[in-house]
Amino acid sequence: MPVKPPLSDAQLSGAPFHLGRAALEWVKIAFGAMSQEQKLAQILLPMTRDLSDGAVDVLVDRGLGGIHRFPSYSEAELRRSAERSMARSVVPPLLSADIEMSEKASVKCGTSHPNQMAVAATGDPAAAYRMGAIAAREARYLGFSVSWTPVADLALNFRSNAVNTRTFSASVDQTIACMSAYIEGMHDNGLASCVKHFPGDGLDERDQHYVTTGNSMLMDEWWNSFGRIYKAAIEKDVRLIMAGHICLPDHDRQRRDGTADALAHPASLNAGLLQGLLRTELGYNGVIVSDATGMVGFTSQGKRADLVPLCIESGCDILLFPRDIEEDLGHLRAGLASGALSQKRLNEAVARILALKASLGLHLNSTLLSDAERKQMLGTEEHRLWAQQTCRRAVTLVRDCQNLLPLSPDRHRRILLAEIRDRRSPSSTLPDLQVAQMLEARGFKITRVVPGEPINVTDQDIGLYLSAEEGLSGKEYLGPNWERLHGPFPLTMQRMWQELPTLYVSLGSPFLLFHMPDCPTYINAYSPVLPMQEALVEALCGDIPFRGRSPVDPTGGLSTIAG
Repeated sequence: MPVKPPLSDAQLSGAPFHLGRAALEWVKIAFGAMSQEQKLAQILLPMTRDLSDGAVDVLVDRGLGGIHRFPSYSEAELRRSAERSMARSVVPPLLSADIEMSEKASVKCGTSHPNQMAVAATGDPAAAYRMGAIAAREARYLGFSVSWTPVADLALNFRSNAVNTRTFSASVDQTIACMSAYIEGMHDNGLASCVKHFPGDGLDERDQHYVTTGNSMLMDEWWNSFGRIYKAAIEKDVRLIMAGHICLPDHDRQRRDGTADALAHPASLNAGLLQGLLRTELGYNGVIVSDATGMVGFTSQGKRADLVPLCIESGCDILLFPRDIEEDLGHLRAGLASGALSQKRLNEAVARILALKASLGLHLNSTLLSDAERKQMLGTEEHRLWAQQTCRRAVTLVRDCQNLLPLSPDRHRRILLAEIRDRRSPSSTLPDLQVAQMLEARGFKITRVVPGEPINVTDQDIGLYLSAEEGLSGKEYLGPNWERLHGPFPLTMQRMWQELPTLYVSLGSPFLLFHMPDCPTYINAYSPVLPMQEALVEALCGDIPFRGRSPVDPTGGLSTIAG
């Protein structure tokens, strides 16, 4: 006799899945037909950098719950691998990506769009809706069904490089407005969104990739900030929430009753946070996915043999990025045998994963959108115009104490430029900015500062600094990096504005005034994507007004101290 899912029909068909009768029946049949080994495979979602047919076949034939691919791959590779994955699967896999819409995390063959903080700087949640819609349309055409977005953390600590421009704001209300609109944009266009990183990042300056981090809020404060954010996400029927490798010590302290629940455990390994705070207190019924389990924030908590079953037993339904598929499956089997992983939790996880798949219609249609639909879905003129509009409304003039702007070739033709070139993310090279070429095309003459040589301001009208360091996981420094701008010490102590009128532009972190409070003219443009560079030049030259409003304190708290 087929085994029934451990969740009620009301749980499986209710929010956030909203399954009809046929979809609910499919979940029950698929669950009842699964062997124990097939259930274990469903909760693993590995990433792959190899989209060859052979590599995809190995993953799909193992019956895994999903596969994470990278949106930077070519259109042909992504569509071919998605089609092959769906065609060969008995139970359709979730095909996931991190489509955060930044220089590093956009669909390469699609629309170049700025990051979340740039969207918030427009002051218009409709821009967040359009951001979600673009991500969903382009991802769906490429065969994705889930994006691990939006980031719903708060940019409360300017030293938190892993948050920074990846999130919308330091304001709870603005974050809720943008996050909610983004989720609507995704859902209206057929993709499942995932809010991250529960219980909330942005206070600890450390990065979960390198260490287990913490949310230092007391619970009253948490309920009035992240509690409101996650409640709003749940009310928007977000289908996945990502458990970060983030502790919430005050919650653990308040519920500690002498059990073995360790105070140091992050959410990804903490039943009190997942099954208590998230499921029971907040009432969340959707899928909980761990953050990547190769991060030191996870691996530092003990032996992997113990952590893998603990992750699922604590409340995660999906184990993201197993280090080794067969090894982690072995850890799960051993956990079942020892009692570290209960059959109940395994069955609950699988039932919710199947409900998520049914909610996306994956059980009904295993084919991709047709080639004919490309012109409405991928890199469209509408998407380009939306991105351009967002960029033009986001560029933020923080200060212009010199009345330097707008720039004109008649008054400021000779520009001395200091710019960091040969840019890199933690994993790859990044293109040089094109702002200098755009200015030259308008009649300006650009002379570049040579790092390692003293600044020579002779025959120059103004100075211009350009930096472009977006918030990014694994990025250990987002400051001005004077050595790369000027050369080694003591040249790092040079400042062009001490010798001629100068402006500083950040196409990344909005907090650089903390490092240079005496900078007389300063602009935040949030993201180095090409349409933002174009909007920046338009604003510098007076073609468009500076309309952006900072979603954070650009001084990193110095304005509060000064006040």
